[in-house]
Amino acid sequence: MIKVTFYYNDKFKIKGFELRGHANYGEFGYDIVCASATTNSIGVINSLEELQNVGFEVQEAEEGFIAAFIKEDDIEKSQLLLNHLKRTLEEISREYPKNIKIYEK
Repeated sequence: MIKVTFYYNDKFKIKGFELRGHANYGEFGYDIVCASATTNSIGVINSLEELQNVGFEVQEAEEGFIAAFIKEDDIEKSQLLLNHLKRTLEEISREYPKNIKIYEK
């Protein structure tokens, strides 16, 4: 199962997220749940960096793990894309509840 955690600051703005694990929906290379969660997450990270010029405290991606935490000064301008990612992953979770779970901290 992919476990997604969205982290919030004191003003209830998303300050970062992590994805851990594998969806185990299909065999390696054919897992549509894993591919959609990964593609959307990496796409948002790239858009934040390249289109919004957002800086990151932490930005990591390796097999079974993606994390991005926004620098405090850039949190406000990152909200549209981070909320878009959250909504997208929530939709995937609704369709595949055994394969992806969303948490908030």
